[in-house]
Amino acid sequence: MDLIKVDVTSKVKGKYEDGHMNLYMGNAKVGKVIETNQGFQHEMAEGFEFENDKIFRYENENPNQVQSYVEGCDEGWC
Repeated sequence: MDLIKVDVTSKVKGKYEDGHMNLYMGNAKVGKVIETNQGFQHEMAEGFEFENDKIFRYENENPNQVQSYVEGCDEGWC
């Protein structure tokens, strides 16, 4: 399964909660931004990446690609 990196920056909104900025895409939390002595730290959820001031999500290159035309072949009648 090949993954592609998709720019989702315009779909992500920030909400200040508990002393840091949580990042959401829809209702799903995709990361957070924390200010430290070294500057801003970005902690992203699995499948997301922060790079060059943009947020990317890794997605299947062919999400509708059929993996198998049959199911339940463990019973031997396929």
